[in-house]
Amino acid sequence: MDISNLIVTIDLGSSNIVGLAGIKEGNKIKVVATEKVTSEGAIRRGSIVNIDVCASKIRNLITKLEDKLSTNIQGVFVGIGGQSVRTVKNNISRHLPEGTKITSTLLDELNKEGRYLPISASEIVDAIPNETYINDLIVENPLGKEAKKIQLNMQLVVARQTIAKKISEVFEKVGVPIIDLILSSKADAEAILTKEDKLKGCVLVNFGGGITEVSIYTNGYLRQISTLPLGGKNITMDIMSLGLISETAEQYKITIGGAILNNSNNYSNITLDAQSNGPIKPIDLIRVSVARIEEIVSNIVYQIQESGYKSAITGGIIITGGASQLKDLPELLRKETGLDVHCGSISGRIILEQNIDIQIPMFSQAMGMLLIAGDTIDNTAEKKEKGSWWSMWKKEKSDKPQKEETPKIKKEEVKEKPSKTKKEVKTEKTSLFDKIRTKVENLIEEDKNESIK
Repeated sequence: MDISNLIVTIDLGSSNIVGLAGIKEGNKIKVVATEKVTSEGAIRRGSIVNIDVCASKIRNLITKLEDKLSTNIQGVFVGIGGQSVRTVKNNISRHLPEGTKITSTLLDELNKEGRYLPISASEIVDAIPNETYINDLIVENPLGKEAKKIQLNMQLVVARQTIAKKISEVFEKVGVPIIDLILSSKADAEAILTKEDKLKGCVLVNFGGGITEVSIYTNGYLRQISTLPLGGKNITMDIMSLGLISETAEQYKITIGGAILNNSNNYSNITLDAQSNGPIKPIDLIRVSVARIEEIVSNIVYQIQESGYKSAITGGIIITGGASQLKDLPELLRKETGLDVHCGSISGRIILEQNIDIQIPMFSQAMGMLLIAGDTIDNTAEKKEKGSWWSMWKKEKSDKPQKEETPKIKKEEVKEKPSKTKKEVKTEKTSLFDKIRTKVENLIEEDKNESIK
């Protein structure tokens, strides 16, 4: 096996930590090894809650991958996500002397300025460009055009300040360097969405174990990312409350549970054994799963409505993630949103080596990271004719300054809306979506206040 272009990605999921190894072949990536370990006790709602436990699990996963590859792993690409991840709009504009031509230097300055926005208790983990305006008109490529005014619209992806720091601490303990952090939602889109999907306007929903990620695209651009602190694990725990152990509850969630109560007639003559509570009727189990998935879907509906982009979504909803396999979920989403819904399929740029067994919905983010990492290889390797991309990347890193000072930019600080007090929430007119929003905000607040081990 030629490992000169070996890429390894690690997806830190709420249910499982997934590792993939791939080899770049032209514009495709061949997956040559896969591994996963449970993330129990290490990751909660997409965020690391115990550094030592997480490091131990990742060390175990990397050892297994190295055994399969018969080589040491020199560096990894790691996904960054979690319930605190969201987008914030930031538009940067500049008035210019008449006749000024747009240069790459000016564009770099504006992009750099756009990445520095003070947001309380958060850090910017990615900056995704939207439209560029020249003299208040949208242009595809502003380079070389004359302008009196230029404006760059951006979506800044922000997260809790500690999220990247904790990932770094974990991999320092593991002893394997991080090549780059890749936004999990972006990786999903790379693996599943086509250019046409983004142009038509679509919603990409990843139903994970501890969180549900909602990404909205229109006119080819990412418009919003929101993360809900609810996922497939919540359904499993609800089913466990009937008296089932975790493994059995997970199995019944997939084989019997569903998203629509009316579709439960096939199980009317079946009874299920519980360890403590005696026989369980399948209809009771289905009611539990329906109640929870309806709550999750109601939150998704709310995010789509509040985004202001629903009328521009003509490509429907595309679902992925381990919990997307729940029966009748597409039907429920269609009913509640009025949009077309289908399960995502992996890009044709991903190919599997023989005997590779991969669970596509669960592994979609790790596969998307392989594709994004492949572009990193291209950008690095084209600078030199010989040597592995890893050695080139390592030299590039050592040549760069360790820390870049944040430029002092005079601009109005963008203030986020203050959180409402409990008294204010109670006095509001209570609608279904108000209740849902309050419940999710409370879950987020609980997680923020939780002490990290």
